[in-house]
Amino acid sequence: MSGYAKAGAYTGLAFVTPISGWVCYKIGQWLDQHYATNWLWLAGLIVGCVAGMYETFRQAMRIEGLDKRK
Repeated sequence: MSGYAKAGAYTGLAFVTPISGWVCYKIGQWLDQHYATNWLWLAGLIVGCVAGMYETFRQAMRIEGLDKRK
């Protein structure tokens, strides 16, 4: 993979965690309104950020060629 391709791939990774955190936060807010709770937004935010960090790590390993699946 060329340097420009890696730079582009890593630039895209910069948005994975914030976007997944925001989407899950909004889902949690909707669930809070629908079920009259006040904690699901936080659960959604945590789940979204953890999922985003996991995906970022997984994709970085793939970009660098350190994953076992080729």
